[in-house]
Amino acid sequence: MTATPYSASTAPFGSQLPVSGRSAWPWWLMTIMSGGTAIYAAHYFLGRPTGHFGEHFPILLAHITGGGVALLLGPWQFSTKLRERSLNLHRSLGRIYLAAVALGSLAGFTLAFFSEEGPPTHFGFGALAVLWFATGLTAYRRILRGNIESHRQWMVRNYALTLAAVTLRNELPLMLVARVQLSDAYMIVSWLCWVPNLLVAEWLLRRPASPVKQFSP
Repeated sequence: MTATPYSASTAPFGSQLPVSGRSAWPWWLMTIMSGGTAIYAAHYFLGRPTGHFGEHFPILLAHITGGGVALLLGPWQFSTKLRERSLNLHRSLGRIYLAAVALGSLAGFTLAFFSEEGPPTHFGFGALAVLWFATGLTAYRRILRGNIESHRQWMVRNYALTLAAVTLRNELPLMLVARVQLSDAYMIVSWLCWVPNLLVAEWLLRRPASPVKQFSP
C-alpha cells in the first residue's frame, strides 16, 4: 500500500497469522462465508425494507456497500501468492478495502443509534463501528510508516471485526432455534458477533512462533 519494498517470503515470521496443519482451508472457509454474506446482504438493493431499516435506507445501503466490499476483498489481503505476484494489486485492493471499511463503519455507527432494543444494542453495534474504523486507520498509518509487521497485525484485527457480519448471521438464527427471545437474542448478538472474533484474533497474533503455514494460500 506504499512504496516500501516487500516480499511475503522475507516478512517477519511474527507478522504471519499462524494456522496449524498443511492446508489453507481456514482461509477458503473464511472467503466462502464472507462472499456468501456479502451476496446475501445485497438483496437490500432490490427494495426498501420495512421497519427501522427502511426508515434509514440510504445509510443502510452505505453500510452494506462498505461492508460487502470489505468482506469480498479482505481475504485477498492475506494471500501470500497475491503479494508475491502483484504487490501493486495488493496495495490497490488494500486502499479500496480500507475505504470500504471507512464507509461501512461510519454508516454503521449512525445506524447503531437507531438499532432496536435500546442502549445495549446502541453501545454494542456502536463500539463495533468505532473499533472497525480505528483498527483500519491504525493499519493504514502503520503501513505508511513502513511498519509491515504491525500493519498486518492490525489488518488481522480489522478483518476479525469485518467478519462480525458473518458471525451475526450465524449466531442469531442459532439463538432463535435455541428458543431465545428475539429481543434478548438481538441484544446479545450485538456484542457476541464481534467480541469473540477480536479475542480469537488476539490469541492468534500472540501465539508463540511455531513451524506452521501462513493463513493463506
